[in-house]
Amino acid sequence: MDKKGIGATLVILFIVLFLSAVGVLPVLEHHADVQEHEPTEATVTSTDIEIEEDDDGDKSYKPVVNYQYTIDGETHRQDNVFPGGFARSFGSRSEATAVTSEYESGDQVTIYYSPRNHGAAYLRNDGMPGMWWVGLLNVGIATAGGYWLVRTGFRRRKQRQLMEDTPTEKAQSLSMGPSEIKGTAVAEDGSPIPAPFSDEECVLAKYEIEEYDDDHDDDGGSWKTVEEAVVHTPFSVDDGTGSVLVRPHDDATYDLDPDDWSEIYVDSSNRGPPAVQDFVQSVGDVGFPADRPGRDNDRKYRQNLIKDGESVYVFGTVHPREDAPPGATDEDRLVVRKVEDGDALAEPMYLISDDEEQDLVGRREWALWRLPVGIGFLVGGVAMAVGMFGPQVGVTLPILL
Repeated sequence: MDKKGIGATLVILFIVLFLSAVGVLPVLEHHADVQEHEPTEATVTSTDIEIEEDDDGDKSYKPVVNYQYTIDGETHRQDNVFPGGFARSFGSRSEATAVTSEYESGDQVTIYYSPRNHGAAYLRNDGMPGMWWVGLLNVGIATAGGYWLVRTGFRRRKQRQLMEDTPTEKAQSLSMGPSEIKGTAVAEDGSPIPAPFSDEECVLAKYEIEEYDDDHDDDGGSWKTVEEAVVHTPFSVDDGTGSVLVRPHDDATYDLDPDDWSEIYVDSSNRGPPAVQDFVQSVGDVGFPADRPGRDNDRKYRQNLIKDGESVYVFGTVHPREDAPPGATDEDRLVVRKVEDGDALAEPMYLISDDEEQDLVGRREWALWRLPVGIGFLVGGVAMAVGMFGPQVGVTLPILL
């Protein structure tokens, strides 16, 4: 099961739904009122400014204009100033006063009421709600998320087909071009690299550094990734018939066994074990967090290793080795590496893993579930864009009627 992909999709969905409530729905309600409400005359009865204060002591100021109007012989009273069902407030009293100062008790004004609900009305249209930019951001997130899902779905489906359709080759009989090999990882020249956060040695390591941010609000804190990368060194794959050199690349796909992740939890009051300290100091940009109470600034150092002597799976492109030593055997004249720009050889995939091939294929079995979900995000993004900005250029939205 592709737990990571499903998790990422749920995160995108949550963000899109949240931002829709904050930035899209107010704009849609605004357009709905402007589009369907009809004008009539009303009398201003009073004005006021409502002051609201949040938990941090920040104040907002809402202009209130009370007015009454008569429709079909029935008198209605309303204090809604702007279109839509979401109240609009300002960050300063002067901004709210600028609105209410235009009206005095007894003034005759034109208001706009709903033909379906005569008691619903608004006084003036000053343009879209101020949070429209959140809706625009949401459109970008939805469309980018949809594109990522569709693209990733096709890519993972292609990866699965390549692994299923490509037979495993032996090191002693490797041919040029795309190839699949399995065997034991052996560090080149017998020189593995140190693991990021432990005293172990490896030929490749994926690592993540997560830091807890308390946020200092009622929503609680969350873990944020402050650093993640892959470190590697050239290694050979020995399958018993011979060995072939593999040169990892930062742009390769590293799909390591998800059960092999290890984690070290470090309180912000200390810097962790020596291996962690040495690695953080060598990275330079990460540094050590300030000591904070509770979990704030605590860290989790996570790593997943391909160790020297561990089983490994490589799907990549076999090239002639330019630095092959004189008298080298056939397999020693070859290397699996990233295809460079302008290279004549095609590269359908470059993947390195310490997991079983059947598990790699299994995690891609339902790769195409991303397509309908991604298309849904794309359609949703386009629909939000049309709903928010279509009326600005004269587009009528029947869905709002």
